[in-house]
Amino acid sequence: MTLSMLLFYMLLGALLAWPCWLLLRRAQQARQPLRCVQPYQPRQPRLPAADAGDTATPPRAQ
Repeated sequence: MTLSMLLFYMLLGALLAWPCWLLLRRAQQARQPLRCVQPYQPRQPRLPAADAGDTATPPRAQ
């Protein structure tokens, strides 16, 4: 076996191993457990804080 044939087969092996390596990596990532995330809950817009003298309810009747 000449050096050029050896180089050719090494290059051919690397080219064939590359897509197999990508598929293997994707399969390993698919087997990992999913990350827990917080469910999406949009925050309600907060109203500005009311002052003590600025009440929304009328005073109580006596």
